[in-house]
Amino acid sequence: MIAGMAGIGVPTLRRTVTHPAVWSVPVMALLVLVAMPFNDGFYHFWVNYDAQGGAQQHEWLYATRIFRYTSGILCGQVLALLAGAALARRHAQARALAIAVPLAVLLAGVTFAVAYPIARAREGAFFTTAPLDDPVLVRVLLCELAAYPLYAAAGVGLGALLGGRLRRSAVRWSLVLLLLLGWSVTTMTGLLQDDRFNAPYGLLWAVPPIAAGTAIALAGLSMDVWVKPPVLVGDWGRSASAALLVSAAAYALGMNLLAGLAGRRRRLDAETGTR
Repeated sequence: MIAGMAGIGVPTLRRTVTHPAVWSVPVMALLVLVAMPFNDGFYHFWVNYDAQGGAQQHEWLYATRIFRYTSGILCGQVLALLAGAALARRHAQARALAIAVPLAVLLAGVTFAVAYPIARAREGAFFTTAPLDDPVLVRVLLCELAAYPLYAAAGVGLGALLGGRLRRSAVRWSLVLLLLLGWSVTTMTGLLQDDRFNAPYGLLWAVPPIAAGTAIALAGLSMDVWVKPPVLVGDWGRSASAALLVSAAAYALGMNLLAGLAGRRRRLDAETGTR
């Protein structure tokens, strides 16, 4: 009897553990922790490795503040997409959407809950303004986190659209690796922007990871440190943030509409074949 119960319990346990709503939450927390050192040293490694004088030191501290508090966010967005696609493999499209969107909101909350206390502890006494009183930081945080449910919905549409292709493990993991590679390249393209976007502006609206990276980069480099006292200049990444939300919403809607049409066509073909 015990052996029989164990035989029944193992597949159930495996299915539970591999459910996106279970594994994605601890993975999200881990991604924030892994990304924090990268974000912490981003300015020195990619922008200015030898910040000298009060102006450059101020820019370094402000940019690092933005990057610390947004630690793990860009990783979380692709995680939300992958979780949505994984849900589409387990559930019908409508049910997958009903699970994916709240799950993405939870992932956004985990991202903030893990990153905020670590970033706060590392900030020191340099800033007189509390992080949540900084309008640039608050805006970029809200916009980047608001993209999570949009990405999750897009992932559901993508997973439903690919359908049976994801059943083969080799094909599934190849697609994941290609997605992560492309995501990394496009995200770094955004993060390496200087105080303004130096690429074709349409890319912000066509490629959401570029917009997400650009919004954070421009928010961090929005301080004109050459005037006294330093002032915010440019649009602080607001255009990139708007492009991120609009393009992510467009992908979410488009992917799910295409998946719905494809599913309807498959059902019609099946009905026609049986008659």
